[in-house]
This record gives sequence, C-alpha cells and structure tokens, in this order.
Amino acid sequence: MLIVCNGIFKSGSTWLHAIVLEILKIKGVRVSQVNKKYTNNLNSPTPIVESKFKEFLRNEDYKNRIFVNKSHFYQLDTLSRNYPESVVFIFSERSLKDSIVSHYFHINKKYNYRFSFNLYYWTIGRLKAYEIVRFTKLYRNYFNDDNFILFSCLKNDFSSTVQKIANLIGVDSLSTEEISNLREKTSLNNMRDGILKGDSNYYSTITKGRESLIRTGKEGEYLKFFSYDKIQDANKIENFNTSYCFKILYYFTFTLRRKLFRIE
Repeated sequence: MLIVCNGIFKSGSTWLHAIVLEILKIKGVRVSQVNKKYTNNLNSPTPIVESKFKEFLRNEDYKNRIFVNKSHFYQLDTLSRNYPESVVFIFSERSLKDSIVSHYFHINKKYNYRFSFNLYYWTIGRLKAYEIVRFTKLYRNYFNDDNFILFSCLKNDFSSTVQKIANLIGVDSLSTEEISNLREKTSLNNMRDGILKGDSNYYSTITKGRESLIRTGKEGEYLKFFSYDKIQDANKIENFNTSYCFKILYYFTFTLRRKLFRIE
C-alpha cells in the first residue's frame, strides 16, 4: 500500500503524517524505504515528489509493500487519476484563517523576517489564502469526505479521528491503550524533541530553530491577528470573490514561481 498524506500548507499535514507512521509502528507494520531517485531533497519527509510520482507508481511494488509519503500534491493530472485500492490519499484540512496565521509564523522563521501580520496579510497572506481555497476545492472535486481529516476533529475528538485514519490505511481497531500511546508519541513536545534530537526531518529546509514550527495549533488563534477588514477580505477569497487582477498577481507570485524554480 502507498499512503499519501497530502494536505494544504499549514493544515496539519505534518501531524497527520506523524500519526500515520506511529499507527503503523504500534501495529508492527514495516514501512519500506523509498528509493532516493524519487525525491529532490534527501533530508525531506517527502520521499516522492510530484514530478516523479507516476514513475514511482509504474516501477515500485506498492501492492505488497508499505510506503508512506508526506506531500502537497496539487497537479490536476495527479488528483484526477483512478487509483487502485492499494493507493490511499489522506488529506488534512484546517480553518483558512488559522492556516494563514500559521503560514505567517512559518514565513517569519524560514526567511528570518520580522514584519507585522498586517504587512504579511496584505502582501502575501491573502494570496496564500487564495491558494489554500483553490487547492482545497481541487481536492474536494476528486476525493470523498472519507479521505479528509479535519484538524479540528484531531484537536477535539482525537480518539475517533485516529481510528478513522487507522481504518483508511487498513489497520485493525486501535485499543484505548494504543490511542493513549499514540497521543503521547505525536504530542507537541515529542514532535519537537524528535527534531531537536535529529530523529525527525520535518521542515528540513530551515536550518535553525525548526522545532518551533511545530506549533500549538490553537483553534481560533486568528482572532488575535485578523481585524474586521481582514476577516471580510478572507471571507470573500474563501467564496472565490476575487478580481481578475488579483488572480494574475497570484499566478506570478505562486504558480509561475513554482514552474520556474521547480518547487515541489
């Protein structure tokens, strides 16, 4: 089986990926290592980049072995394919405004910037918001509700949500003790410790303080950052109520940049 932990940026895909790996570990399921030729960053938790995904599907025995990939796949050709039962996509999804706040802290840490949320939102944040909404719509067009794990559900009903994840990846029911162990192993402190000890490769492109990017993920955190005007603007973006000029700006800022620099 190939398990693809896919998610919108800052939607909880790192937590989802950690949970999947820990479920398999608890159940004694061996995860096979992906050949290095399918990635563009050996230190990344993404062993299969999207441009090499088809090649992986053609060449690797994912029907008899277990592979896990953390990704942000978004190409229409990838999402619209008919996959066998041995390929399972799991999508993480989170409140748009909370995702934007998390992205703000990510940008500040990654590029060592120190600018206000107000400046971030009106220059980068609202464009990232459009991307999140756009990608979410694409995912929802091609996959069922069963494939989506809501960040809010993981926060508010961890037991039932991780049981849903276990069912998706073909694992037997988790016991109360196993769920408790899973909660501890994928806790904020343990995930940060894993990075500090070098046992985890999350956020590998950040050279210093990357453990701080494993954030608390508080729901409704956006209320501390979003003014009334920003909330209204984000709501319009969420409803695709944007101008043609805005979409052109998004294309040059995000889409074209990915193509030119082959960002995956």
